[in-house]
Amino acid sequence: MFFARRLVDLMLFRGGPQDLPGDQASLVGSTAAYCILLFIQVALVGPVTGAAVQSVLATILLGLYAATVLRMRGLSNRFNQTATALFSSGAVLTLIMLAPTHALRPYLDALRTASDPASVPMPSPVFALLYLVVGIWGLAIYSHIYRHALSVSVIFGVTVTIGFELLLMLVFSVLG
Repeated sequence: MFFARRLVDLMLFRGGPQDLPGDQASLVGSTAAYCILLFIQVALVGPVTGAAVQSVLATILLGLYAATVLRMRGLSNRFNQTATALFSSGAVLTLIMLAPTHALRPYLDALRTASDPASVPMPSPVFALLYLVVGIWGLAIYSHIYRHALSVSVIFGVTVTIGFELLLMLVFSVLG
């Protein structure tokens, strides 16, 4: 219950990654939860093998990215709490995104097979808006985590978060 309360506080911007436990069990559990939920989300809209590769790769990249930016600032000792915060909040956000992802699947399937993308009917605006709102909330949470973990300004926290999203887009666009 302690962990859940601290995680809620983090996701509502009332706490930081320093408020989460820094033990290995919390880190491994949050990493596994993130990877599993990400796999489920991606598998809702694509092939299972692709979902497995994408979820494992995204999980590894998030951990490596966090470790790298912390090391660059000489704050490697903050890795366990920072990674636990990133993975556990990411797991909750991914869990919230499962319903909108499932609802958007028919739209994505139609878009993939359409010869004229303009002919594809638009998805439910409610689910599209929910997807957008949760996505923006996630970027804000990750920026908040990096701001606290790196002891930097909000702008730098946002920059680090956007840097990770650009890295993901680059890696997945290269891999196809």
